Amino acid sequence: MTGIDLKQEIMRVNNNVNITMFGTGLRKQRVTIIEDKIIISADHKRIPALAALDGKDRMATRYIDVAILDEFKLRLKKELAAQIKLPVKSVLKDYDPEHELAVTVIVLTEPFTADQ
Repeated sequence: MTGIDLKQEIMRVNNNVNITMFGTGLRKQRVTIIEDKIIISADHKRIPALAALDGKDRMATRYIDVAILDEFKLRLKKELAAQIKLPVKSVLKDYDPEHELAVTVIVLTEPFTADQ
């Protein structure tokens, strides 16, 4: 698989996990591969119920965000391994609700090479 093919597959899997969890896909995403790390930056639409509560009780919505991020990371790791056989060691993710921007870092057990 080439690097471009891998990026397209990662974007497809990432978007599908978003759809299954949130009922909507990503507005935009970009994938960068650097040795054993894959970085995804994505524009997300904020969950409307959480957006409504952010101004009133940001600490409560932060706890919910963390729980959602943890579940997302588990699902993404599972789907990347199952669908495109990526040797995923760890998935790290954070989300900025003010700008609706998420960054995900996927750490592989070995560097990606185009002939994998």
